[in-house]
Amino acid sequence: MTTLEADRQRLERYDVHADEYLLAIITDEDHASQVELDDGQVAWRSTLRHDRLHRFVDDAGRAHYRLEDIPPEQGGEFQLVSLIAEGGRGAEFSELVMFGKRLLTFDDRTGLICEIRAQNQLVPRQILMTGSGDERFKGFKSEWATLWEDRLVVGSHGKRSEEEWVKLVDRNYGLQSINWQDRYALIREALGVGEHGYVIHEAVEWHPYRRQWLFFPRKVSTEPFDELIDGRERGSNKLVVASEDFSDIRVLEVGDCVPERGISSFKLVPGHPDECVGLKSVEVGDRTESYLFCFNLDGQVLTDDLFIGDYKCEGVEFL
Repeated sequence: MTTLEADRQRLERYDVHADEYLLAIITDEDHASQVELDDGQVAWRSTLRHDRLHRFVDDAGRAHYRLEDIPPEQGGEFQLVSLIAEGGRGAEFSELVMFGKRLLTFDDRTGLICEIRAQNQLVPRQILMTGSGDERFKGFKSEWATLWEDRLVVGSHGKRSEEEWVKLVDRNYGLQSINWQDRYALIREALGVGEHGYVIHEAVEWHPYRRQWLFFPRKVSTEPFDELIDGRERGSNKLVVASEDFSDIRVLEVGDCVPERGISSFKLVPGHPDECVGLKSVEVGDRTESYLFCFNLDGQVLTDDLFIGDYKCEGVEFL
C-alpha cells in the first residue's frame, strides 16, 4: 500500500452502489461515566451503539438517509469499561475512527487512544499528552481525529494554546506533535470571531479526493466565553472548507442553526464522499441530548436532525 492509499481506502469500504451502512456511535457522558463493578472496583464506562443507515434517492435525484435502530438484544448496544482515569474521570470517548481494520476511540480526559475489539473490549494503544507533550503531566484533550494519507491526525478544540497542537500517529502508533496555532488562527479569522471571540472544534475530516480539510465547529462566538450561555447559544451551523495548506478557506452554512445543538462528530459517507453523516450534541445544565443528521458539501441538509438519545454522543464512524 502506498502512503496515498490509506485515507482513500477508508472511504472505499463501500462502493457507489451501497445503500445500507453499519454505523458505530459512542457516548461521552462526562461525570456520569463512573461506575462501580460487581467486585466493588471503581471503573469508567461508555456505551457503543450500532445502527443501520439507509440511503435512498428521490425522483428529483436528491439523496436522503434514514436511521434504523438495532435493538440492544440484537447486537445494537455494548458497554465499554475502562480502569484508567485522570483526576477521577475516564472513558470520556470523543471520537471514533477506522484506522486500517481497527476501530479506534479517544478519551478526552486521559489522552488514551484505545482499540475497540469484539465490540466491548478496550485495548490501549497510545497515550497523548497535552500540547507538545512536554509542558505538563496532563492527558491531551482529544476531540477530533481523521486519516491524512497514511497517518492518523488527532486534534483538540483549539480554545487555548495547548489545545492548538495536533498529534500525528503512524500505523505502528509512533507519535509526533505538531503546533497548528497558525491554522486554528486562520479558521477563527475566516469565521470572523474577532480577538474576543472563540471557536470550539470537535469535528474535523480530511477529504482525500478534494485535498481539503473540513472543520465543522461545535461552538462559534464573537463574545468571550461564558459557561452559563455557551451551551444554550453558541452552537454553529458553519462548515469551514480549507485547502491542504490552509491558503484558501471558505465558510458554508449548513441548514438552520439551532443554538443549543453543536456538531460533535461527522464522517464522509464511503462511496459518496460529497455527503456526510454527523452528530449534534446538547449540554444545557444537567440536560444532554444527541441528534444525527446528514448533509452534503454544498451545504444542503439531506436528513434533518433525528433524536437518538438523552445522552451525549461524540463519535460516529462507518464500520
